[in-house]
Amino acid sequence: MNIKSVPSQLVLKILLGFLAFYINYYYANKGLYPIDTFSFFDSAYYITEGQHPIKDFWVISGIFVDYTQALFFYIFGLNWNSYVFHASSFNVIITLFFFYFLNRFNKNIFSNFILSCCVAILCYPVVGTPFPYQHSLILSIISLLVFYLAVYKDEKKLWFILPLLMLLSFLSMQLPSGIINLMIIFFLLIYFIFFDRNFFIYFLAGAVVSLFILILYFVITGVTLKDFISQLILFPLEVGRGRILSEETAFEGAKMVNKMTLRGTLGHFKFIFFFVFANIILMLLYIKKSFKKFTFDKKIVINIFIFFCSLSFIFHQIITANQTFIFSLIPILGGLFLLQLDQFEQFKMKDKIKLLSIALILFSTFKYHLVYNEKRKFIDLQNVNLSEAVDAKFLSSKFKNLKWITPNKYNADPSSEIKLLKESIKVIQDDPREKMLITHYQFFSLIMDENLNIPNRWYYPNNTFPASTNFKYYDEYSKKFNNKVKRKKIEIIYLVESLPKEFRSINFENLLNSNCFEKERYNEMLYSIRLNKCN
Repeated sequence: MNIKSVPSQLVLKILLGFLAFYINYYYANKGLYPIDTFSFFDSAYYITEGQHPIKDFWVISGIFVDYTQALFFYIFGLNWNSYVFHASSFNVIITLFFFYFLNRFNKNIFSNFILSCCVAILCYPVVGTPFPYQHSLILSIISLLVFYLAVYKDEKKLWFILPLLMLLSFLSMQLPSGIINLMIIFFLLIYFIFFDRNFFIYFLAGAVVSLFILILYFVITGVTLKDFISQLILFPLEVGRGRILSEETAFEGAKMVNKMTLRGTLGHFKFIFFFVFANIILMLLYIKKSFKKFTFDKKIVINIFIFFCSLSFIFHQIITANQTFIFSLIPILGGLFLLQLDQFEQFKMKDKIKLLSIALILFSTFKYHLVYNEKRKFIDLQNVNLSEAVDAKFLSSKFKNLKWITPNKYNADPSSEIKLLKESIKVIQDDPREKMLITHYQFFSLIMDENLNIPNRWYYPNNTFPASTNFKYYDEYSKKFNNKVKRKKIEIIYLVESLPKEFRSINFENLLNSNCFEKERYNEMLYSIRLNKCN
């Protein structure tokens, strides 16, 4: 099928957009994992109420996701559908952009369509709801592809757009974007030195505009540079260092020493590595083919760039505490391999290799779709009977279409979890005192339409916030926490647990600099800490 067939291309774009949106929407409604699923629900609500992450509550990533979700809340209302529309829209963006990218090089629109369908299936649906890893992955991939296009097509507007994409990917999640951004800058300098210098003014202009946007953000929101650096750079670096060095305080499942096995690296990412090394082999064949007239070709630079970016994505996945979310790299790297293969016009086995490559991509897409989409493995529902899920509208009409089931102790009886949550909401709602809420069910504020003075986005000790006195930046966090308690005149702190004793590692005696408080239990999920003045 010829790419010049405009009606056919338009129809395929519509089909791709529908697939990308609907498949994510469908799977996002199948179950949930509180700490991940609701990460940006209340935080985006607070933005609509004039509060801001970093300044008003502790975060370590994701502020671009927060503000984007707030925009979706403004447009589509404060409800679950708005939340899922956000993630589904980003799945559409990466799918259609990849289709556009392939069409700029490859005349076979049908194979471009197939590869783009695989991206739609493997990218956002593994998570379903807005999540910093997926936003950063998508924006980092788009940055990589824009750099690729800018080098090959020499379009100045792409160099201008690139810095903004790099900034937004970093503001979504510091990794993998941070490493990918460094790769882009490094190879951009190589391209500048050896090939072309005319583009640099456009890239510099884009960087200046991006910096201006960031400064404007500080001015409008009142977020300080000190807090920005502490929460989005220094503390995450401390967490990452602990995982890489496998320190005692690091999350056990994210320690590098536990992941660096043949199965944990080559075995688990075998299809990704297949196309990583396939691209390298083609590069070596290209060098051999043009050996007699060999010059430092930009094709070689781009291939090395893709190689190191691929390793960067895998490295980040290894040191995360989450399930695998980078399988969409398979069709993307596969697509890049097919583009490189087209350069070998006289290669007799080219057509067969193309068919085998597409078959391998389809097989891996089907394999990971079954495990990560159908079984919802990313949110740990692979061992849960999803047919036991109940309609979440019984908790609130704002959760229409969500099928409620979690991987915690209530997975066999999700109705009991909803009942306990409704009881907890009523207790908190009926309390007229100034209160603070600590929970991984980050939807209470939106459901109740009340400022519950949340101190954090996440509460995983020494991984999402400094929880122990011997952990770096604890004093800074404690000061911020206590300032909020005093400024808001908090009288009681409510804690809603998604798992038994999940907040036991929070030492309130140290955190509140006081032993003068009383605990009260309301049900197996809800308890409170009433703050008293010391005599």
